Amino acid sequence: MEYSFLKPIQIGKQTIKNRVMYLAMAKMFSGFDGTVSERDIAYIASVADGGTGLIVPGAMIVDPDWPSAIPLQMAIYDDRFLPGLTKLAEAGHRNGAKILFQLWHPGEVNYSGVKPPTVNDLTVEQIHGIQKKFASAAERAMKAGADGIEFQMCHTYLADQFLTSAFNHRTDEYGADTVENAARFSVETLKMIREVIGPDKILAVKLQSTDCVEGGMTPERAAEIAPLVQAAGADLISVSGGGSLTDITGMSGDGTRKEGWKVPAAALVKSKVTIPVCATGSIRHPSYADQIIRDGSCDMIGMGRGIYAEREWVNKCSEGREKELRYCISCMNCWNTELASDQSGCSVNPFAGREFMKKPLVKDGNGRVVVIAGAGPAGLEAAVTLKQRGFEPIVFEKSSEIGGSINLAKMPPNKYKMGWELQYYRNMIDLLHIDVRCGVETTKEQIEALNPYAVLIATGSKVNNLRLKGFDQAEVLQSHDILAEHQKFSGKKIALIGGGLVGIETALYLKEQGNEVTVVDFAPAPSLNQLDIMHFTMEGALEYGHMVHEGIHMYYSHAVDEYSDGALRITSRADGQKVTISADMIVLAAGQKSDAHLYDELKADGVKNVYKIGDANVSSKVVKAVQAGSKFAYALK
Repeated sequence: MEYSFLKPIQIGKQTIKNRVMYLAMAKMFSGFDGTVSERDIAYIASVADGGTGLIVPGAMIVDPDWPSAIPLQMAIYDDRFLPGLTKLAEAGHRNGAKILFQLWHPGEVNYSGVKPPTVNDLTVEQIHGIQKKFASAAERAMKAGADGIEFQMCHTYLADQFLTSAFNHRTDEYGADTVENAARFSVETLKMIREVIGPDKILAVKLQSTDCVEGGMTPERAAEIAPLVQAAGADLISVSGGGSLTDITGMSGDGTRKEGWKVPAAALVKSKVTIPVCATGSIRHPSYADQIIRDGSCDMIGMGRGIYAEREWVNKCSEGREKELRYCISCMNCWNTELASDQSGCSVNPFAGREFMKKPLVKDGNGRVVVIAGAGPAGLEAAVTLKQRGFEPIVFEKSSEIGGSINLAKMPPNKYKMGWELQYYRNMIDLLHIDVRCGVETTKEQIEALNPYAVLIATGSKVNNLRLKGFDQAEVLQSHDILAEHQKFSGKKIALIGGGLVGIETALYLKEQGNEVTVVDFAPAPSLNQLDIMHFTMEGALEYGHMVHEGIHMYYSHAVDEYSDGALRITSRADGQKVTISADMIVLAAGQKSDAHLYDELKADGVKNVYKIGDANVSSKVVKAVQAGSKFAYALK
């Protein structure tokens, strides 16, 4: 298919080879001192090699004196950063791509624990000082070899905070009383940047379309501001929304956001300007991306996490390999910040954010048979990679369909995108002709009959069976069974024990059916506090927010005492207060334990080359299973 997004586009005085823009993401790969890391460079090189036309590596800090900055983020406020920034620009130029450096200032967003000033606190002199820092950073970007600048007017950071009365209560010429005044800070800064970078470099703007709060930015106001931005020298506008001060899912949509949900805002902005406009908003599928360009909603498509999950998105589309695409499933695992690079990553791509660890795939399988017990994400990822290496994997799956834990994960509300990952594996099984035998439980006899070179146990995990006083008086079910069997209930009072991710998703599933649900957990509640950014689990925190929105009762930091007389009795760990929860059903989501009995049996019988991975080794999340399957398949000799 001849996709519209594969055609070149003129932006200012430069030609971009296609209409796909990689959007800035807070990946936290850089040094503690703001220096560009080898991980940054390898990542951006992989984006360029994957075919993307225009690349924005991420936010770059312009103000060293401001009391807040994203941890492990690139900085551009001093010449000492130039060596790394130059290497980054060179990486972004691979394969004919162009690279823009995004100049970033957080304003009142607090990442440090020291409350920053607001736009209302700044004197005019201080405003002018910040503008000069933007201009100085732009000059440094040119020295580093960038093809242009992206000015951040989005995501409730500084420039966005000037735009509406939600944040801006000034009464001077930088107030929000008129569009001209609200945009003054940005317009003046854009003119200064243009003066520094000259007429031949690209000046792009990332424009906010919604703050997701009352009195905040709207698509209509963005459309009013857009012509002012163009008049100030902008060559390109990308339209986004949400932000750290209001709604993180508006910045990087979770499963509740449909594909292309910000596109109408881009179309409205496009109707008011003559420069190219880039649409964003969980854009994933090539057919959809093609459609919104052809119907005139936008001139380019912007993808952040979509390309994080599938670096080869453009290449695969241009080569007719769409069935090989790994689609971002909006699980938000990439938001989970872990300093160890082998612990972070993506639920669908084992090397996302870990490109510098990836080695060439050695094709030396020579038809050797590898038996894989279990067609969950670990076993499937291993099977695909082994087949690509030339091995002959044979996969046994005791259930009637592949997928393992993914089949459970896709059941709760707004988790349907998990099915996209499952479809990828179905596609690869067909394309590579992998031997998968569903409805067959793996036995020692079957393995011996095949005389395999190696055996991989990826049989997953089984639930912990929690038994407490009085549970024999209640109807007790496992969350695993409810999701796996698509069980339906209505009008029940349900006490769910276990407020981790599985428990939260089961609670939302049961609430959607019309039940009164109460969640109890011994541990504290998940947190979205920016000060916990190095420690939180983003998907758990977001799902917790959905529980709040849905009116689910929650008792975190509570111990379960007993069930009696139709009620669950619990005690607060904080103050010892007793709570009684009326319940006619108990649902358990008390964790999983590895199911490795077949591995133990084979090892006891002296079978050679037997391995266990994924939940069969250590019960964890899909991201760990996918990484484990890949690691095994790459390492097998």
